[in-house]
Amino acid sequence: MQQRLESWTGLATQHAVPVLHMSSRDDNPFSQCRRILLPRGNGCSYGDVCLPTDAAVICTGLNRILCFDSASGIIRVEAGVRLGDLIAYTIPHGWILPVLPGIGSVSIGGAVANDIHGKSHHWAGTIGRWVRRLELLRSDGPIECSPNENADFFRATIGGLGLTGIIRWVEFQLVPCRSSWMECHDAPFTSFDEYAAITRELERMFDYVVAWCDLSRDGTIAGIVHAARFCNDPRHQRIQRDNRNVLKYFPRLPLPLVSRTTIWLAARLRFALHSFRSDRIAHYRTVLFPFDGLPWNRLFGRRGFYQLHAVIPVQERALVIGTLVQHLWRAKVAVPLCVLKNFTALPSPGLLSFPIEGTSIAIDVPNTPQAQQTLQRLTAEIAACGGRIYPAKDALLSAEHFQQMYPNWEELDNFRDKRCCSQFWERVTSCSTR
Repeated sequence: MQQRLESWTGLATQHAVPVLHMSSRDDNPFSQCRRILLPRGNGCSYGDVCLPTDAAVICTGLNRILCFDSASGIIRVEAGVRLGDLIAYTIPHGWILPVLPGIGSVSIGGAVANDIHGKSHHWAGTIGRWVRRLELLRSDGPIECSPNENADFFRATIGGLGLTGIIRWVEFQLVPCRSSWMECHDAPFTSFDEYAAITRELERMFDYVVAWCDLSRDGTIAGIVHAARFCNDPRHQRIQRDNRNVLKYFPRLPLPLVSRTTIWLAARLRFALHSFRSDRIAHYRTVLFPFDGLPWNRLFGRRGFYQLHAVIPVQERALVIGTLVQHLWRAKVAVPLCVLKNFTALPSPGLLSFPIEGTSIAIDVPNTPQAQQTLQRLTAEIAACGGRIYPAKDALLSAEHFQQMYPNWEELDNFRDKRCCSQFWERVTSCSTR
């Protein structure tokens, strides 16, 4: 079967590629063909880490919960299970996965392969910290990995971008959760220093903290810090309708809705709404998966968009983030989304994990030549200060900058199954698999 594949932002393979499907753990794509393969979940990565150089293995058919101990919170699930479906199953039993992205359709395998982080990094770190075991199918056979068994492959697979083989299942340690509803608090800020002070305080009281920023004014950064924690009162169990199936069919618009004018209007509306509801109770889907309620990736038109997702070290973050904002304004690039999160020094077991201690900034911009040039300039600033770009969100990083940011890349390449490769890995390491 041939199929033209896309990333979540609309970046696509140049032509249709061979696609194999896994629906059982007994399936072995490596024995079905001799091509270079790339395991793929729901294609939620923003860049080309989910685009194959040759053929793709779609793992969404591996979608079963294998075992769950509701007393200890230990669960084993297949790699194609979606995070949103996983916690919809575990929350009624009193447990939740502590690390979640902003999209519930991310697959378990994709989450581990990209060692995802979330609004809870200040206490939970990355998802790799909560993985107990996993099974990896390599071209020479399956192996089980844990911190104590095949530990080198365990370390390489977490954050290994799907290059060490096909993840079949993962075993997690969950944390207690007593309700589907969350207590939320919003706090506005008008400078980065104010953001830093507010988040420092809120991270002591809330489990999930993130800032949505307004870059619609002359080179300044302002916004709202959103903080949330699960309600301790289990009586909050009202039904929340899930609208993601409707949004799944929202078409990609022929022309983008994104401009500086629409962004300015949206920012004013957001601040107006905040003034009426700084404290509220909300369902976890609204808080943890905001993009599931909005066809965000369809609003940029057929050309799609880019995201620059970087982490800036603590000592440099105020100056560098201010410089990035100024560059974007002077380049007249429309920025409909800018998100800040803090990373602590909690280490990840992953060999190529993205977070370092500092502040993460994620910026979405329409796919235009001017935006591409500006993002490449910003990347150079980030590399110069010792920062990093997140591979799961990247489409423009040069081999030089990637290797500077991730000096362990050659070690990962040693553990890479030579029957696995992505367009990202070929681009940033100059390795040829053809």
